[in-house]
This record gives sequence, structure tokens and C-alpha cells, in this order.
Amino acid sequence: MSRTGNWKISRRHVLRGVGATMSLPLLEAMLPTSQSLAAGSAGSDGQPVRFGAFFMPNGVNHAMFTPKGKSLSKLPPILAPLDGLQDYVNVITGMNNAGSGHAAGTSAFLTARNPKKSKKASEVNVSNPSLDQIIGKAFKEGTVLPTLELGLHKPRSGVSMSGHSHIYTSFVSWKTATTPVPHEINPKRAFDRLFKGARVTSSGKPMSSRNAPPRPDKSVLDIILDDAKSLQKRLGHSDQQKLDEYLTAVREVEERILYQQQAAKGLNITPQVLSEIRDVGRAIDKAGGKGNKNKYKAVPDIPYRAHGRLMMDVMALAFWSNSTRSSTLMFGDGLHGRNMSFLDGVDGNHHSISHHGYKDGQLKKFAKINTFFIEQYAYFLDRLRGMSEGGSNVLENSVILFGTNISSGQKHSGNNIPLVVSGHAGGRLRGGRHLQAKGEPIAKLHRSILDLMNVDADIGTGKGTLRGV
Repeated sequence: MSRTGNWKISRRHVLRGVGATMSLPLLEAMLPTSQSLAAGSAGSDGQPVRFGAFFMPNGVNHAMFTPKGKSLSKLPPILAPLDGLQDYVNVITGMNNAGSGHAAGTSAFLTARNPKKSKKASEVNVSNPSLDQIIGKAFKEGTVLPTLELGLHKPRSGVSMSGHSHIYTSFVSWKTATTPVPHEINPKRAFDRLFKGARVTSSGKPMSSRNAPPRPDKSVLDIILDDAKSLQKRLGHSDQQKLDEYLTAVREVEERILYQQQAAKGLNITPQVLSEIRDVGRAIDKAGGKGNKNKYKAVPDIPYRAHGRLMMDVMALAFWSNSTRSSTLMFGDGLHGRNMSFLDGVDGNHHSISHHGYKDGQLKKFAKINTFFIEQYAYFLDRLRGMSEGGSNVLENSVILFGTNISSGQKHSGNNIPLVVSGHAGGRLRGGRHLQAKGEPIAKLHRSILDLMNVDADIGTGKGTLRGV
């Protein structure tokens, strides 16, 4: 075959091996002859725009988060990890969540609706699907997974102090008004869902997982290597280089996951967590209706920072390969009582410190916790920026939201929640700005994101979009 650019392959082409398939990043050979991946083509029909949402619990120390003025030329302390990424970043202040408190605020973060107050799991209702699910549904035909939900915590059982079921506290993604979407906690399992699970036969017909021979000890790259070599011979020079970069990135993530397993003296992959959260499991089954059995995976014994970054690596690869166009990552549930003493100058758990009582020492600790989460977010943005896609990169062709459930743990208010929106949406969104909302509902931001994604849908209550987004 010619490698001059005349040979074309489908955007949905996957590498196949015995028991595995793997999607590919955007290559020049996937575009029409008249369309190249030259600079300036970002946002064209050939390059997908992705949506990601990161949830940080318990609000922020606003004095150290809020930028002064309308630009991001001088970042406040909490946002300092975003230095060098400002051109991609917009910080939004003054926007109101639809719900207040740890539980209602969490479920409202991506639904833009104040949930029905109920202690019974069978009666939970958030009024509409969440933003990530709406976007995933719109692009499901062109992806391996419509959405990818990731998290670092086990769901809670019982009822919150506000009288809301802890189902609201535990989930930000909602498939329907009454059905929360469980998140994957184990990075290896998340990786395997995307890159190791057999999905199609050579005829293109669906294959059930039980028909695929298990290959638990082989890298997905080893399984599809022959197909990759065959494809590479038919690609042009730039596509060959892109495929090499992509396969190398996949290998690196696999190696890091295996290293973490060994470093942590083995992953805790026993089904113990199933019994620990049996109450929540039954509650979600009831909420989701007949036939919606949700099973939870064991929590891996990996340090918190490394756990989060492995999850972000998987998400970044999912975006780069177009395995999904919509993904979420919860750093914790809406109460998040994790001990954060691994951070210098912090001694205590996140939730308790968020109730700072306006004491200077506690506020400083709270700010250090906030800064840690922004560091994680910045890591992900930088990963996307480093993934080349024609004349641009994956961050250029993404919209990545970062936010929380409440303004601050001290007040439990949904007013003035801190938000960051990054990426250029394929050239449709400018960065480098501090956008000051005036008590406008988060639904306006969500509608703006839907517009950026070219998704014809509505969400939340009221009308209109957020100016500047």
C-alpha cells in the first residue's frame, strides 16, 4: 500500500488480537484526502472534543483561591500549580450550585438540579441525567465506552445529617434522574475495561467476554502487536511516529500500574469491599430498578496521590484513543474524611479541616489540601497537552471541568462554588481569564459546555448560558 496519504482507514479502526481490541488516536490516514492535520485544524469534524469533570469535595479557602482581576497573569496560592497552563484555563467564581450541603451539593454538581430530599434509596431523584451522561450519550456511536466513571472512594451507606440518602453524597454521575452510575476504583480494572476486554470478532460482530480467551498475564500491546506492525507498514511517516508515541504511552501506563501493585505489596483485590458496602449496593439496585445490578470492585492498596494519577493516566489514554468522549473522576465523596497528613503541614482529615472556624492555622491547612487537588488537576491537563493530535494536542480539543459541591465546609452553602474550566474545545473557548459570575446558576455553565460540544440538549432549570464560556 502507498504511504503517501492516499490510503485511508476508518476513524473507528481498532487494533485486534486474540482476546483484545484497542482504539487508535487520530491519524492523518483517517481524514478525508482534502483535510490534513496541519496547525489550525483543531475542532474540525475529524478531531473529537472531549469532556472531563473532576470533583473535589468540601469547598475551598476562597481568600487563597480567588484571582485578583480578570486575568490569570498572577495566580493565587491555591491555583499556583496551574502556572504555565494559564492559556488553557478559565477560573469561574460567583456561581451557585443547585444544591447546598455535602449530599445535595454533590449530586447537583453535574445535574444542575437540587435533588429530592429523601432518606429512602428507592425515592432518590435528581430530575435529569448528569452533564457527562448527556454528552456521552450524544457521542456513543463513535466510542468504545459512552462514558468512563472513575473514583477513589467507596460509596457511603445510610443517611446524611441533612436528611438526604448518602447515594447523593457518593455519586456525581447520573444515567437517569433516579439512577446513579457507579465508578471504577481500581485503575487496573479501569485500564482493562478500555484496552483488554475483547469487544468485536474479526467479522465485526459483538463478542461476549466469556467467548474471549483470558490473557491476564499479557500486556494488551503484546496481544495486538502483530496487527499494529501490519498497520504501521501502511502509514505515512507522521502517522508511524504518532502510533509509536501512542503505543509507548499505553505501555508506560501498564508498567506504572504493575509497579504500583508491587510497591504496595499487592493490590487488595479481594471482594471484602462488597460486604462492607452491601447496604449501598442494595440501595442502588432499588434506585436503578429491576435488572440494574451494580457490582463494586475492591479498593487497591495504593497511596492516594499515586492512585489518583494512575486513574488520570487511564482517563487521558481514553481521551487520546477516543475510547470515550466523556469521563468523570471523583477525588472523594461529598464528605471526604480521608486523612491528609501525607501533606506537609497538614495533620488531620479533609472534612474536619474544612470546618476551619476561620482560624488562621486551619485555613492554611485547608488551602494546602485545596492546592493538592489543583496539583492533581494540573497533572492531568499537562498530560493532555503532551498528547499530540495533528497540529495541536488533546487538551486543545477538550473541555475539562474542575469543581466542588459547596463553597466551604464551614458554611455548607452552594453559593459561590469554586470552578475551573480548561481546554480550548477545539478552538471554541479562550483561556487565561477569571470569569466573575453574579450568583448565576451552574446550569448556565453546563449549557455553555453543551454548546461547546455541539450537543443539542438542556439541563437544570432556567434558561441561558454563561457569558464568556
